[in-house]
Amino acid sequence: MSITSTEAARPPVAVIGPNAITRMAEALATIGGGDATCRDVFASAGLSDYLATPPTRMIPETDVAKLHRAAVDRLGEARTARISREAGRLTGDYLLAHRIPLLAQQVLKRLPRALAARILVKAIARHAWTFAGGGEFTYEASPQLTLRLKGSPICKELRTREPACAYFAATFERVFMEILGPTLQVTETECEATGAPACVFEVRW
Repeated sequence: MSITSTEAARPPVAVIGPNAITRMAEALATIGGGDATCRDVFASAGLSDYLATPPTRMIPETDVAKLHRAAVDRLGEARTARISREAGRLTGDYLLAHRIPLLAQQVLKRLPRALAARILVKAIARHAWTFAGGGEFTYEASPQLTLRLKGSPICKELRTREPACAYFAATFERVFMEILGPTLQVTETECEATGAPACVFEVRW
């Protein structure tokens, strides 16, 4: 999710950025129950190697799915949602610090919010393969901004009672909030994990 990189071709194997793993590990260790809980969840997912050697390159989207399924199985939906939201916030911090140039952020902040939102979401859509994996990211900018992710990496083989993509919702919220103001909220209103045809995120400010 970068505002400056040129659009890259989708790789033959569906992959996703390493933040989806490393920030989940950080959130598990800090608010999710500590290092022991983090190790337990990663071991349950068969991903302990990522704790020994944190990934720095794109990773298979299936690993992200395994991690979220393991978290729900071991910790329950509500606790996993809180941890995922913190991981998403941390990912948003990373994107703002390393992927969206400060000058671009400053320019966007001076624009009317609706215009800034359209510019930002277009940039996100151009690089959606970095977080959507093999899924499809689309959006509608009118009358309000709505984001859709069909084939969410988080939802593969996952069934929950409540929407499960708190990680994505929080990442979107952190980035959009920085540009559009502190009142902005992103809410996942539909989720494939609950049986919906796509994950839907409503952006409101």
